[in-house]
Amino acid sequence: MPSSSKAPARLARREIPDLPRTGRGLTNLPAWALSLILHTCLIATIGTFWTGRVRGTGGEKDRPVGVAVVYELTGGEAYFLNDSGASDLGASDSSDAGESLSASLPDESVMKSDQQSLLEGLLPSGAGPSGDPSAAAGGLGLGDGGAQIGGNRTIPKVKTTVFGIEGEGTRFLYVFDRSDSMNGYGGLPLSVAKAQLLESIRSLGPTHQFQIIFYNDSPLPFGGLGGRGPALLTGDEQTKLAASRFVRDVSAFGGTRHVDALRMALSMGPDVVFFLTDADYPSPAASELENLHTRAARSGCTIHTIQFGAGPSQGAGGGWIKSLATGTAGRYRYMDVAELAN
Repeated sequence: MPSSSKAPARLARREIPDLPRTGRGLTNLPAWALSLILHTCLIATIGTFWTGRVRGTGGEKDRPVGVAVVYELTGGEAYFLNDSGASDLGASDSSDAGESLSASLPDESVMKSDQQSLLEGLLPSGAGPSGDPSAAAGGLGLGDGGAQIGGNRTIPKVKTTVFGIEGEGTRFLYVFDRSDSMNGYGGLPLSVAKAQLLESIRSLGPTHQFQIIFYNDSPLPFGGLGGRGPALLTGDEQTKLAASRFVRDVSAFGGTRHVDALRMALSMGPDVVFFLTDADYPSPAASELENLHTRAARSGCTIHTIQFGAGPSQGAGGGWIKSLATGTAGRYRYMDVAELAN
């Protein structure tokens, strides 16, 4: 029996055409990449708004600091204290504080002008090199005092006297009047004062220091002033011999200005000042006398004063010359010029 049934025809395979490609978006990124991007953004956002706890100074970026500035003026000392400050001090705050302090202090140009005026008023006209003793004060060392506070403690102290007043230390200043009034009684006051001065200097040793200032209208230090003003000199034999020649050549003339010479002496930081004068005029103002006491206190200086006068002492007299001594724990002595020759 014939199998005449015909096999069905095979189906032909259809080719599916490729779809057009589109741009790749976030939906095409792997899941791990999306997670990484999300967590990174989250961490960055938290870090932006997170403020860690400050350690060390209680949360203050800047802690206020007090600064005290002491500035010496002509009439005394001025104190400037800046202890205010917020927790956040910007550059503008610091600038304002500096400008405020600068405004409170004297202008440097004004200070230099005042100093120059003082020097011009004190220097004698035509002051020149050494040769003429009156020209030796070619400049003035009117410092603040206490320049050598304490001194060298290894140097043994010595005692020396002027007209019976004893001073003890290692640094001595002799401030002696040489105004015209010292020529009275045939020049006896100046002559006797010189003898006492030289005798006192001879008692000093080579490790001790001294300086001599004769004054009238202006101070005249031994050795002149040099570039920085007068200085303390050692008591070696050569220096004392030169000092003797200087003292013998000094003559008396002119008026009297006490304070300038005393300020010059105290600027060198002495232990002892022997101050001698025969004139209580012109008297220093109360503020000037107080300033001298302050300068002496800085170096622990004692000022002994000797006053020449005509006739017996007036007992409770002495005026500012006595006060100058007692204000520094020094001694005061009145000398009757008529009795100096005895």
